[in-house]
Amino acid sequence: MFLLSSPEARTAARWCGPAVAAIGIVVIVSIAFMANESSFAGWFLSHALSPERVLPLVGLGVACALERVNAFGLALALFTAGIAIGFATQDLINLVIYNVVHGATYLFLTGPLSCLAVGLALVSGIRLLPWLLPAGALIEGVMLAIAIFLANHTADDPMFTWIPLLTAFWVVATVSLTLRAFRREWFAIFGRILGSWTLAIGLLYGAALLMPILKPPPPADASQESTRGAEFNRSIENLREPRQSPADDLRPEQP
Repeated sequence: MFLLSSPEARTAARWCGPAVAAIGIVVIVSIAFMANESSFAGWFLSHALSPERVLPLVGLGVACALERVNAFGLALALFTAGIAIGFATQDLINLVIYNVVHGATYLFLTGPLSCLAVGLALVSGIRLLPWLLPAGALIEGVMLAIAIFLANHTADDPMFTWIPLLTAFWVVATVSLTLRAFRREWFAIFGRILGSWTLAIGLLYGAALLMPILKPPPPADASQESTRGAEFNRSIENLREPRQSPADDLRPEQP
């Protein structure tokens, strides 16, 4: 009986990731159809599924797939602990909001910091990945909780908190389970390439957010423009006629 059930168990484990991915995609598509009717649907598509939120989660799932089962469990545990720490420090975040200019506008750079933490773990390679993955998972969890807290404008509705959290775990689980089931030797190279891109996006995106916004110069006064135009006309009118050269006297007169 064990011999018969073992291949079935391996087949079920192999297609567990794609099945979870298909279920999540159906749910997301159904939410997208309600975007014009529900405020939550629009918020969910613009915040919970934004590229700055999804990209670090995909990178974390790839990093978990490249590691052993023990490191995979440790990374998920630290990711959950980071989320708990982020939500536990809400009072401190509220205090910092009043002291940082435009801090809440950019969600305290949670997107770039998440990309940097996960990208650094991926690009480190197989030898350093077991050491950097737990730290990256912890930082990603903290940044995710802070982003959800700052983007949630309806604190009384728990749906704005739990649905993004479930979506984050769905992304990590889908990517990691699918890659584990269909793992190939070149996945390690793909992980480092993805890590380099994630790291570069985090640096560029963070630098773009930190750059000051240059305001266009105020338009010139209409009276100043008219004065400049009058001065220009006077300078043109006062120009002297060019002197005639001796060669001009020798030219035949036109009939």
